[in-house]
Amino acid sequence: MDLDKLWPMSPLTRAVALRTRPLAHGFTLIELLVVIAIIAILAGMLLPALAKAKDKGMAAACLSNTKQIGIAIIMYADDNRDVFPNQWWAVGPYRNSRGKNCGGEWQRTPASVLSNYTGAPRIWVCPKKKRGLTYKTEPGNFDPTITGFLSYGFNYLGVFGGDGGQTRAFKSSQVARPTEVVAVTECSGSDNPKEIGGGIGNEKADAAWLDGYWANGSFPNQTAPKGNQNYRFQSQMKKHNQRVNTVFVDGHSAGNKPSRLIWGQFYGIFTGTTIPGANKRWDGPVANATLDAADVPP
Repeated sequence: MDLDKLWPMSPLTRAVALRTRPLAHGFTLIELLVVIAIIAILAGMLLPALAKAKDKGMAAACLSNTKQIGIAIIMYADDNRDVFPNQWWAVGPYRNSRGKNCGGEWQRTPASVLSNYTGAPRIWVCPKKKRGLTYKTEPGNFDPTITGFLSYGFNYLGVFGGDGGQTRAFKSSQVARPTEVVAVTECSGSDNPKEIGGGIGNEKADAAWLDGYWANGSFPNQTAPKGNQNYRFQSQMKKHNQRVNTVFVDGHSAGNKPSRLIWGQFYGIFTGTTIPGANKRWDGPVANATLDAADVPP
């Protein structure tokens, strides 16, 4: 319908109507800045929450790794008359399949034997620590079979290890509290094959052996986060909300603050006062709150 035919408009009226019609316009500079400021404030509020969610996700993925490692240990024991896998430390240097110097943790711990049960070698790499993906010998990302390094260490105090030069034939039935004795847990060290120990072993690049050298050089003998061997476990880098994921002898896994573990859980001793030959109380904590909160590079 043509409205001009029903209500004819004079040229003057039409001009006034056009002049009074509201004109469309964009944002002013001030309005745009206000919107940007609001978005920045909202992003600032959301980023910590997103970072926390990401950290929880990596902690869950790491816990999944340890659960698979626990299952692999039990499966190995079932196939070998309840005897746990074992591989003793040896003096380096170590070389990988590429003929290059590497870490010795893959070759000289039970990790390589357990790989038949765990599958992909990257199961030994914590997604947050990422130790085992790189080594200083050459650039690039690989896996523990090449780098020789692991994100998880073995309890060589009461489960793995050797007696008189012979590897220990450990059975879960030998301990009174298999649900409490530590088998494998997260560890931290360097990825530099040049920092592998010589005659005494167990230096910055030898983190996967949680043994007497580590125990004697860490808490409570050393209380500072950077003191000797605390970095290997107690004050290790990139914990999950101050927690580390741990596999116990019965195969189950859980996240614990290091200070919530006691030395008896590493030695498998829960009686008496002190642990024979260790000068430690069996019920003494492995760490304190200061070490829990610390995040120290090796």
